[in-house]
Amino acid sequence: MESVSVKLAFRPAGGRDSADRDFIIATWSSSFKKSHSAGLIHADDWAAVMRPQLERILDRGRAVIACDKTDPNYFYGWIAGDTSESTPVIFYAYVKEPYRRTGIGRDLFAAFGVDPTKYFVYVCKPVSIVLLGKVRLARFNPNEVRYPKENRRRPL
Repeated sequence: MESVSVKLAFRPAGGRDSADRDFIIATWSSSFKKSHSAGLIHADDWAAVMRPQLERILDRGRAVIACDKTDPNYFYGWIAGDTSESTPVIFYAYVKEPYRRTGIGRDLFAAFGVDPTKYFVYVCKPVSIVLLGKVRLARFNPNEVRYPKENRRRPL
């Protein structure tokens, strides 16, 4: 694989009706659609079902964008989740295909304040499930975004 050299900066993603949010939802939706854990949503209905769901999930937490240091509107990837409690919850992390396996994902976790070698919860299984071997202490629990925090049966 050819080495890719980028100059990264990290910044909080904008909220609803921003180009940041559009990028996050478009890439999350299209990459997760290929996942075996995406559920039984017909392809024709995918966007209509997923966009409002992803908006609601993103409203619960925060997101960080990896962008070019000289052009904050050129995105390499992003991470979204909720770090407001002792156990971090990662909703999804995405890196553009040409920049995968270059360390940007690890840098996104660091910028988000989550150590991937420690315990955290993730709620989506991406296509690149093979990378989960790098986060051995993580636990898959999609229910974390299905219900309000106050309705949890047990703590994380």
